[in-house]
Amino acid sequence: MNMAILAASICKIGGREYNQDFVAHHIEDGKACFIVCDGLGAYVGSEVASMLCANKVIGNFKATVESGGDITAEETALTITEAAHHHVVEYKYENSKISSSCTTMSLVMTDLNAAVMSHIGDTRIYFFADGQLKYQTRDHSLAQLAVDMGKITTREIRTHKDQNKLTRVLGSDYYVEPDINRMPGPLMPGDAFILCTDGFWEYVYEDEMEEALKECKTPEEVIDRLEKLLIERHPPYNDNYTALVAMVVEE
Repeated sequence: MNMAILAASICKIGGREYNQDFVAHHIEDGKACFIVCDGLGAYVGSEVASMLCANKVIGNFKATVESGGDITAEETALTITEAAHHHVVEYKYENSKISSSCTTMSLVMTDLNAAVMSHIGDTRIYFFADGQLKYQTRDHSLAQLAVDMGKITTREIRTHKDQNKLTRVLGSDYYVEPDINRMPGPLMPGDAFILCTDGFWEYVYEDEMEEALKECKTPEEVIDRLEKLLIERHPPYNDNYTALVAMVVEE
């Protein structure tokens, strides 16, 4: 069976003055890299941090492909994530005005035989198979800790007072390792990834993602449908929102 992976994304400013989210992807010869970053709004220059992180990841992914490296190895994901962190930190040292900037990061790399995910912060990765949610990253936030202690449900993170208080970020003064999850394959037609920032998943629920993936034929259709739900629900001055949908299809 010949398979391919298709992707579509949105990255919108929402109700804010500027956009600190960043999304990028690269697909080449059956190998794909998807990344979504969300610069922390409380820190000046975090839109630069998110851009630097994403671009560095894409560049190192391309280099790994060209060198014949294993893009689905956990070691590769760790190396690429750490390189992105140091890239952001080095830029900050040279540009003191944004010395406090940092970002979240969610990364998926796949060759359709397997996939590896790297995650720091509360930008989420969802994986769907057989029309159902099979995997979801755990937020690095105080609200997630409340879930872990049994005080709230995962769904209630959306309205928790500590939802945006993060316990891990990329580009801070010290490096923290990401959560890594490797999925042995192969991926199958109908499998899908959704990567999205908190400005998106706060207003779009997982069962709605499942329904959209079942009923829509292309990533663009899924994005359009889910964004309409978000627009119906978000308040004035809502956060930036970003989402990337990647779908495995039979050629």
